[in-house]
Amino acid sequence: MPIIPTIDELDALIVAELQDDGRRSYKEIGERLGVSAGTVRARALQLMEDGVVDVIAIPNAWKMGFPIVAVVGLRVTPGKAEAVADILAEREEIAWVGLVATGFDVMFEVALKDAQELGHYRERVIASLPGVASSEVFMLWSVRKLRFRLKADRKANGAAPKKASGKKTRRIRKARAK
Repeated sequence: MPIIPTIDELDALIVAELQDDGRRSYKEIGERLGVSAGTVRARALQLMEDGVVDVIAIPNAWKMGFPIVAVVGLRVTPGKAEAVADILAEREEIAWVGLVATGFDVMFEVALKDAQELGHYRERVIASLPGVASSEVFMLWSVRKLRFRLKADRKANGAAPKKASGKKTRRIRKARAK
């Protein structure tokens, strides 16, 4: 069973600030939350090291010259889904790979230059994956939303929220109100 990092109220507020703007400086986040930039930096780096957050740039495939954006669903023979997902995760043209509990066994998103490249991709990449029984390609013509906001539920992972005290509590309450 994987170890689930616990986060406290300040960590959750830092994550919320980074979700608003991943380019926001540690100094600005610290000012907004009433803590030092060093504290924010240390917390943010620990959150990244623990895999709680990644701060990345997400390119728009269409504007980057990749007009073929597709979600691909794979049905694979039992026992092969994790190996297939791991192989796909190593490929640069793939945005995300997921193991699926219903319908398909593995799904992923890929961006390609043209329909011919998609055809070659199906014949060369997908066909070469171990245990793939069938595939279905869903071509996207527009993405209306590409981000989501998660609010930390510290009770969900068994961690009791750490309480801030005194002046820090007032600052956190004030930051939450913003």
